[in-house]
Amino acid sequence: MTEAPEASWGEVLPHRDPYDPTLPEVAHRLGRLTSPPVVADVLADHGDGLLRQLAGLPVPRDWVRDCGGLLGAVLVLAEVDVAASALRSQLAAARARALADLVQDHSLVDLARELGVTRQALHKTLKNRGL
Repeated sequence: MTEAPEASWGEVLPHRDPYDPTLPEVAHRLGRLTSPPVVADVLADHGDGLLRQLAGLPVPRDWVRDCGGLLGAVLVLAEVDVAASALRSQLAAARARALADLVQDHSLVDLARELGVTRQALHKTLKNRGL
């Protein structure tokens, strides 16, 4: 049986813009300490195993070692943070688009009541997204 080819940094870091000029530098920094499969594993569990180990809790895997030590762990956790930030931005944009569609047929007061937020919060969300 042949092994699957190792993923490239671009495949492991899909939360980063592939045209971002800092991507090669990030990949180089990570690559000095760890490998794409390790970073993919940390991203897949949202950094939970690594965070648990850093908190002194028992974990079945030595995440810090796999990340190349504490410096590697910090770099990999930074990628978890970048991925979470990218996801938050996508969610906020999708939510704002859905709200913009909803306000076509519903009042802000009714929507706010249904969502458990203030009318002002909804208005701010829509205004901040240019909707």
